[in-house]
Amino acid sequence: MNGAPGRRRVSQRKVMERLMTDTPVILSTLGDAGGVGPELVARTLDHPEITRGCKRVIAGHPRIFDMGREVAGVATDLPRFTDIEAAIASPDPVVFYHFDTLHYGDIDVGKTSAQAGLADYQIGCHAADLSAAGLIDAFVWAPVNKASIHKAGHHFEGYKAGIADYMGFTERSTEINTIGHLWTTRVTSHIPISAIAGAISEDAILDVLTYFDRELRRFGYADPRIAVSGLNPHNGDEGAFGREEIDIIAPAIEKAKARGLNVAGPYPADTIFLTVQDEGIPAVLSMYHDQCQIATKLMGFDDGVTYFGGLPFILATPAHGTAFDIAGQGKARPNAILKAHELARRAALTAKGLPLGEGEAA
Repeated sequence: MNGAPGRRRVSQRKVMERLMTDTPVILSTLGDAGGVGPELVARTLDHPEITRGCKRVIAGHPRIFDMGREVAGVATDLPRFTDIEAAIASPDPVVFYHFDTLHYGDIDVGKTSAQAGLADYQIGCHAADLSAAGLIDAFVWAPVNKASIHKAGHHFEGYKAGIADYMGFTERSTEINTIGHLWTTRVTSHIPISAIAGAISEDAILDVLTYFDRELRRFGYADPRIAVSGLNPHNGDEGAFGREEIDIIAPAIEKAKARGLNVAGPYPADTIFLTVQDEGIPAVLSMYHDQCQIATKLMGFDDGVTYFGGLPFILATPAHGTAFDIAGQGKARPNAILKAHELARRAALTAKGLPLGEGEAA
């Protein structure tokens, strides 16, 4: 693929040493150089608790890292390495790794660019290689921009899709968003509105419900309740405004129940979030992107986290995007990126069977 890095050789000795240690390693990136990512990562340096019990390696170009520290007004620096194995092996809990394939010209803050998109794509592929070699357990990326990645010649539905394609991974890995105690995902994601109805099927709904149930259990829900949204206004009003609820969604829910999943619905999309709030249901499956994203971003735009389960390693990112309108101004709030690291930390520790902090729930 255009711009894809070559597979890097990793010493077998280092791999074996790594596999013999319990400490999970979280790779953390700077995100799109023109966005708020570098500033947000700099602000995380004041919060070492977000990766306690883990090793954190911040990866990227030192020029972008230093730019972020300057914007954030953060003086804290880190030990710097040009070799990933040395970075991981160092005794420091948080280090900086200079990923040397990233070559930047002038940075046009607040705008998309091919160079930023190429850098993000390449470091995502590198993270996949490190995961395959057993050197990292989780990957937290600061906000990236699809337009930048597209300008670099990589036309994927999203950043995760590009990483999955690079890895040759074809299993289900739908985007999950979490804010507070609410988790959401959807049957269709980054596709045109005109294509949504045709992409919804019983098999697709069952596939996502099974995946969603599995990932919720990963975070401590023994029998997770999932509310399923309808597609049409008023759930179609018994077919007056569409039959998807009758012909596809309700039958899929019944099949999911027969498989032992704790699901209910379909609920009208315009009231489902009121229902789950009233009934204490932790999870919502929507039919398309904006059904869940409008609601969750209203609940707390700066606090949401996007998580991708199903891949061989853990991926998490802030849900709010690159925020070009405030990039370089020192205004970015780190709430979501802090929560993304906390989520990755919990998942990585749980995957290794290691204890969380006192009083923490998975």
